[in-house]
Amino acid sequence: MEKKKNNWKKIWTAVGVALAIVLLLYWLTLAIWIDDSPEATVIPETEQTSDY
Repeated sequence: MEKKKNNWKKIWTAVGVALAIVLLLYWLTLAIWIDDSPEATVIPETEQTSDY
């Protein structure tokens, strides 16, 4: 019985890893497709005020 449980555990672990890889590849493909670049995430500079 223990061996059967261990087999199911390995199967579900493999399914989870495969799903994570597929989602990662989808996310990266989508990011490339919409031309998501690191420059787009930079916050624009604002006026600096100093309280010296």
